[in-house]
Amino acid sequence: MKTVDARYVTANIPAFLIRSLVATLTDFDLDASRLTAGLGLTMEDLADPACRVSFRQGREAILRALKMAKGKALGLETGIREKITSVGLVGYAMLTANTVGDAVKLGLDLQKDTGSMLEFDTKVCPEGVVVTAASRFHDPDIYIFLVEEAFASFMGIASGLVGEEFKPFRVDLAYPAPAHAEVYQRVFGCAVRFGQMENAFVYDPAWYKRPLVTADPFGHRQLLEFMAYNRARSREAAEIIESVERVLRQKLESRNHISKVARALGMSERTLRRRLAESGVSFQSLLDGLRKSRALELLANQNMSVEQIAFAVGFSDPHNFRRAFRRWTGATPGALRADLSSI
Repeated sequence: MKTVDARYVTANIPAFLIRSLVATLTDFDLDASRLTAGLGLTMEDLADPACRVSFRQGREAILRALKMAKGKALGLETGIREKITSVGLVGYAMLTANTVGDAVKLGLDLQKDTGSMLEFDTKVCPEGVVVTAASRFHDPDIYIFLVEEAFASFMGIASGLVGEEFKPFRVDLAYPAPAHAEVYQRVFGCAVRFGQMENAFVYDPAWYKRPLVTADPFGHRQLLEFMAYNRARSREAAEIIESVERVLRQKLESRNHISKVARALGMSERTLRRRLAESGVSFQSLLDGLRKSRALELLANQNMSVEQIAFAVGFSDPHNFRRAFRRWTGATPGALRADLSSI
């Protein structure tokens, strides 16, 4: 049996990129709601700042978007629509740093908080500052999109920091020129080389020392301390939430009560309720979230009836399941299944 890398299916990526993709498709007058159908999340979930997606979910959403926007430079179009504040608090922290170099270093240090599906590194060479992008997972189907989106977003970030006069020295891409290669020149305004050894965004090191007019030492420190506090709280919350969800997933089709889960985790029901409350969630919300995600996934299986799906996620009465499903998603199981069929 093939083992799936846990990093691939763990929902720990902020949904900034998927939100930007939705905005781009909307600009193209395409139905962006098709991105999330059957993925275990909804458009309403994406509107939640706390929403996290897995690499698997992000990959599927990107593949659907590429199919819907066939013939368009979707990665570049998505990236150039992003602003420095599109990555949330990290963007504001970058804006309040002392210099461009400080801001870039912070962005790279906190790249996992920006929702990127690539890995970035930086180095200073005689030719300039080089930011490289590499795949977190080997996935040629979305590789070009991810690099395009990332490098195009760098232009928006740089503009937010120093203004429209920013231009890179050169952009190198580790893939052949795509059909829309001419768009790269419009986006980057510099030499673009395809078929190189690595993906590299190269710019003048003089920018590193450029002071930021938006620098605010007190605000910067406040933002960093707030984000550090949130990360610590998130780690603690993740531990108890993942433990509860693991127990629930093992017998999702059963009647799950918090007392049973507490016993399985070796703690009292009162302690479990308190720890969940401290993490900002309730037992029922976790149970509903798992039921919703599983139901959305099972709807893609045309061989399973709605009644079978209801029983599989812990409902003894299909009517109650339909009512809960509408509350979770705003649609009936049958309507969403029809959407999945069209996709």
